[in-house]
Amino acid sequence: MLVIVAKTIVSLICISLVGILLVYRTAIEQWIVRQNERLLLGGVWVATRLVPFIVIFVIVGFTPFSDLDGFYNQAREAVQLKMVYRDFYCMYSPFFPYVNALALGFWMDKKAIIFIMILIEGGALWATNRYFQALLPSSERIFKSLIYLLLPGSLVFCVFGGQEDEWMWFLLISAYMVWQRTKRVEWFGVGLVVGFVFTKAVFILVGPALLFLVPKPVKWIGAAATAGIVCLGALYYFTEFLWLEQPLHEAATLRAPNWLSVLNPLTFGVLQAGAKGWNWLGLLTTVGVGVGLAYRLQKLDFVPAFSAVFVVVYGTMMVVQQSAYSSYIFIFLLPLTFVWVDFSNRKEIVMFLLFNVLSVIHPSLWWRLKSPYYSSPAAIFVQPMYILDYILQVGVVICTIYFLRMVWKKSLLLAQ
Repeated sequence: MLVIVAKTIVSLICISLVGILLVYRTAIEQWIVRQNERLLLGGVWVATRLVPFIVIFVIVGFTPFSDLDGFYNQAREAVQLKMVYRDFYCMYSPFFPYVNALALGFWMDKKAIIFIMILIEGGALWATNRYFQALLPSSERIFKSLIYLLLPGSLVFCVFGGQEDEWMWFLLISAYMVWQRTKRVEWFGVGLVVGFVFTKAVFILVGPALLFLVPKPVKWIGAAATAGIVCLGALYYFTEFLWLEQPLHEAATLRAPNWLSVLNPLTFGVLQAGAKGWNWLGLLTTVGVGVGLAYRLQKLDFVPAFSAVFVVVYGTMMVVQQSAYSSYIFIFLLPLTFVWVDFSNRKEIVMFLLFNVLSVIHPSLWWRLKSPYYSSPAAIFVQPMYILDYILQVGVVICTIYFLRMVWKKSLLLAQ
């Protein structure tokens, strides 16, 4: 339980620092205006990412944990140029283990994967600043970058956990920026395929919503289809259908928190958690909600519209998919921080920080309790830690729904 205590302490320090930023926001933004934007952002990134990495993993010698064991084992196979899916199991997209393998080429240790995750998150933060350049003034973007870098959700999941979830946001907005730079929407379609082969299968959940947000669908879908056929043909040639079977197998794993893990004990297991039907219902709900919002935001500029749809799609996935758990907040934390949380609204600030803290603490507690899944109210009260686990689950689900509703309402107001 030492890890849980450490994460709690780190989370409290983080929200205290964010609180200080918010108290002195006016003075800080005035100071930011006088600074070099790139140097300031780079300096804070070094202080909040590279310095903790060096202290925790190099000087102290702490051993990383969580999904890194899987990442590391897959990357070790990839370093030997073995074929993904065929020669080793992988629940992610085909190029993901080979990206991690690049780090192992320099340092054969799980810590090297955390380092590459930190670098990619830095790229995601830079790209996010570019993406919102026309929507937000420089001082506000840098201020929100500072908040993001100090959030428990970003700091812990990136530096301690080496999570990759923000890759999807990074690659999607990168595809948009290539499209804008080249004035060729076909490159956006190609970018979608690139994002799919580097991240994981849930990357495609936002795809149907893009039909209402991106013009000239024939052109970009045609480009995506052409690139996709080439990629899928190569995958089938080398792995047959293993490229599809292994990621789909991951969707059948019961995790928490989500609506099913919260309601299953209250209904005495009547919901039959684990049934394949719930996976399909979750998939249809996630895609349907994203498409519904995108349809209503068609007249809104792409930058805010897509950020809203992205948050809603993956926030919905976080509560409706029975294999979802709270680290998925890392998928949409960047756009949520930059656009949709009003940092002058105390209620939103409190809910946002609470959402971060609960999402950070719960996975560690749940895994160390050996992934309990409750079939009745009595099962929750078997031991005090189960009660705490269930309270955290309810809290994460409530916070997720709160922000889904908030983003939905705010984006519709912008579209009027």
